[in-house]
Amino acid sequence: MSNDLDDFIDNLDDFVADCLEEKKPPARLHKSDPDIDSILNDPDLNQPFHLSKSAGTVRNSDPKIKCVSLRLGPSSFTSCPNMRCSKCDCAVVAFDNFHWKAEVDYLFLRNNYPDFGRLSSMLDKRSGSRAYLCQCSSISVHCVGGLDSGLRWFCAKH
Repeated sequence: MSNDLDDFIDNLDDFVADCLEEKKPPARLHKSDPDIDSILNDPDLNQPFHLSKSAGTVRNSDPKIKCVSLRLGPSSFTSCPNMRCSKCDCAVVAFDNFHWKAEVDYLFLRNNYPDFGRLSSMLDKRSGSRAYLCQCSSISVHCVGGLDSGLRWFCAKH
């Protein structure tokens, strides 16, 4: 086994010395794998990113837009329409002109998400506010602001 390793190191040293002397790009050390080559040559993976004219979004050649930073706001504010939670892997739902009662808890959200009829027992009508929830978290918003540190929500492109 040590003979094989010594032979490999000698071949590698010769290979590097030849490349340095001739100043040409090195040849492949081992034969190519067609699966890897097809992935590397996939045109969909090699598309450049472009900053769009609308602030806060990054656009790829894909027609979908991903929000750079999420902002939550009241019912008069347009927030990201396709948010998801990375903790429970559920879509974030918003109810305009509603506010969560203080006693809403994880188990209630888990059992009643996303059915408004069942969730309405923990919602109070409040003009101008917006109640957000996923299956594990909820928040009521009265003014525009960033995500609370405890929320693990992200834009799932729209």
